[in-house]
Amino acid sequence: MIPHDALIISHPDTGFISVAGDDSCAFLQSIITANVETLPVSKGRPSALLTPQGRILIDMMVYRYATDRFILRCDSTRRDDLCARLRRYRLRRPIEIAIEPEVKLFIVMENKTATQSRKQTPGQILDQLVGSEDVSISCIDPRNPDLGTHILANGTKITATADQIDIWHTARIAAGIPEGAIDLTPERALMLEAGLDQLGAVDFEKGCYVGQEVTARTHYRGLVKRRLVPITMTGTPPIVDSDIIWNGKIIGNSKTAAPHDKGMAICLALLKLSDIHAILDTGNDKNGGLVVNGNPASLAIPDWMVPLANPGK
Repeated sequence: MIPHDALIISHPDTGFISVAGDDSCAFLQSIITANVETLPVSKGRPSALLTPQGRILIDMMVYRYATDRFILRCDSTRRDDLCARLRRYRLRRPIEIAIEPEVKLFIVMENKTATQSRKQTPGQILDQLVGSEDVSISCIDPRNPDLGTHILANGTKITATADQIDIWHTARIAAGIPEGAIDLTPERALMLEAGLDQLGAVDFEKGCYVGQEVTARTHYRGLVKRRLVPITMTGTPPIVDSDIIWNGKIIGNSKTAAPHDKGMAICLALLKLSDIHAILDTGNDKNGGLVVNGNPASLAIPDWMVPLANPGK
């Protein structure tokens, strides 16, 4: 039985694909950006499949079930496309690629509203859940521990305490963690603009993968000109593609958004680094120049992004 003071959040927008067989590790190592050879069993790691030009096709999380079996998680709307592309790259390798409709993602987070006498740590909650025969993987989100612990489970014996995915998205956006086709526009987004290199989604030492040449050149030459960053604003969460305005000029558009604390909202936005530095140099929210949906806004850059590259220097 799941304790009432736990936040067991069901992630509704996920699709899963299994890649299994003696050659599964070498296969994934040769096409996606993360280093799967160094990924321990029962752990996860962010990654992506790129175009030959180094643009993100599909971002994903890779979980290692066994030495010869992996599960890939992506947006549910991108699952079938990812599966088709993997099969295309497989050629005659002795591996099996299959959609896994029964696998579900649950996220364990601390319930900050629970009374202290009834509060349990995520670790205590996990001890109760991991004993279930349905649980296949349980691991802390490798991108940021504030995003909780992932549980991959087959079947439906584990149930969420409430439909509270917005709580997780608020934490994710505040941490500057992009996920899905809204944040990472297919065939346009770049790994380094989204900070995925700092989140462990790409390994510059592992050798060739699709799009490796362009990604490595961008990294070593310092060619990044834009950055995906969080922005807080008063009011309700902006719809996708809302204008980000600074001193009367549109400098970008909003991506995923969620409610924030005390009547605030938070979103991600891809902005030019030159604009970001100009905003920071003028005091960020002190002059009221940054606006989203007509509401005052400010940059909310997390510590792991600092220092930001400055193309003008």
